[in-house]
Amino acid sequence: MRTGYMLLFQNAHQGMSDSEMVRQEIRIADLAEPLGFDTIWSAEHHFDAYSMLPDNFQVLTYLAGRTSKIHLGTAAVILPWNNPLRVAEKVAMLDALSDGRFILGLGRGLARMEYRTFGIDMNESRDRFNESAKMILEALRTGYMEGNGPYYKQVRAEIRPRPERSFKDRLYGSRCRRILRRSWASWAAG
Repeated sequence: MRTGYMLLFQNAHQGMSDSEMVRQEIRIADLAEPLGFDTIWSAEHHFDAYSMLPDNFQVLTYLAGRTSKIHLGTAAVILPWNNPLRVAEKVAMLDALSDGRFILGLGRGLARMEYRTFGIDMNESRDRFNESAKMILEALRTGYMEGNGPYYKQVRAEIRPRPERSFKDRLYGSRCRRILRRSWASWAAG
């Protein structure tokens, strides 16, 4: 059995500043590796005390420098809220910094408030996710990203640092199995 610790960055403590809550969450995360946990997971949420973690790559990169064995996973990167090229670059950098300990989780997001605040129509979430996931997975496989879809226009760009390892056994999707299954089929064929 594998065990993990999920970073919530939730400030439900009356009178505690957000900065103190972040420091306390990191103090707990620092215990995960010495206590024998297999993975530290980090969600992506915005604009609410429920979970304040606008960039899960940022906190996982910080933890990559403070750990040596534990895996680090996004739970998940919400693709409709992020530029696919920037996601691929962040994945490649965090994977290089963590020496292959990174687990990539992708998702569509569920909070209407977050979609509304970003100015993105939540009805587009599946199509945006599908288009972005395909571009990101192909970029991580080949080292190059390009796209000409309805949501993401991207001239051919090289991903640097270049991705060095497959994510075949280090990828999961939150509520998005179909696109990931098809993308893996194309990876295996490619």
